[in-house]
This record gives sequence, C-alpha cells and structure tokens, in this order.
Amino acid sequence: MMFKFILVLISLIVVTLPEVTDAQFTETRPYKTEAGPYSLNIQSDPSRLSLGTVDYTVIVTHIEDLSPVSDARVLIWGNHTTNGHRGWANALNNPVTPAKYTARVQLDGPGVWEMSVEVWSPLGRVAVQIPSQIIPKPRLSQAGSFVFLGVFAVLIGFTGYLTWKINRTMKARDQLNES
Repeated sequence: MMFKFILVLISLIVVTLPEVTDAQFTETRPYKTEAGPYSLNIQSDPSRLSLGTVDYTVIVTHIEDLSPVSDARVLIWGNHTTNGHRGWANALNNPVTPAKYTARVQLDGPGVWEMSVEVWSPLGRVAVQIPSQIIPKPRLSQAGSFVFLGVFAVLIGFTGYLTWKINRTMKARDQLNES
C-alpha cells in the first residue's frame, strides 16, 4: 500500500513540476521584422534538454510580393555581452520549404548573448538585431551523484552477499560429501 502511495506521489510531482527538468528557459519566441527587400519571420526555440542550444528558424520572403527567397545565405550571429565571445551558424533551407532556413546554435557560456541575423542574396544584404538569448548558469546538483553512488553500493553489496552465500553453500556441500 505504501509503495502505491509513493508511486502516485512521485507521478504527481513529475506531472506538476516539469520545469524542474528543463535545462533553460524553453519558450519559443517569434520575432517578425522587415529589412531592406526582405520580410523576416524569425523564431528561436531553446532546447529543453541541452543548456545553451537554441534552434532558429528564419523564413525569408520578398517584401513586395511575399514570394519565397530560396537563394539567400542566412547567418545567425551570437555575441556574448560580458566576455566578447562571438560565434555564428549557417541557416540552411531545403527544396520542400525554400523560404524556411534552419540553424542550431550552441552558445557556450552562461550570460546574455546578443543575437543577430544576416541575410544576403541577389536582392541585397541586411543584418538585423534580434532578441537576445539568456543562458543560465548550470545547476550544480548532487542528487544524481548520490543516486549513482547508492545504486553502485547496492550492486557491490549484493555481489558480496551472493559470493558469501555461494561459498557457505559450497562448504556445507563439502562437509556433507566428506561425512
């Protein structure tokens, strides 16, 4: 009965507190702007599992007729505000959705990262500042280490018990065989 209660309690905690397992703020943030000859629809989607990983989707269309711009080169730039680290990622499209460019950006340190998108094609070249990304400091949790050590201790103890039990049974068998 107690086991069922504990199982229900753990299930309730897992269902009601999913943000405990999130590595970072994970809400998808859309951003729409017009720059030069382009209409840009930019969406950032931080990973729920990996700290500092952000997926970007950039939809590039011509501003006048909203036709897809399939021959553009799209770069996502990140600049750390504190230490000045700078990085970039190519956003690539595919033939099925020629106006949709996707990139996975790995931001290596905690803090505020100023982000920008650079687009160039035969229509022209533009650079646009987009909302910054805030990467939290990693949580230093010892609970996982304690669980690992506990499981390891149980396995070692069980192995020791089995070895002792087998040796005792073998000695008893030898004594029966001798008499």
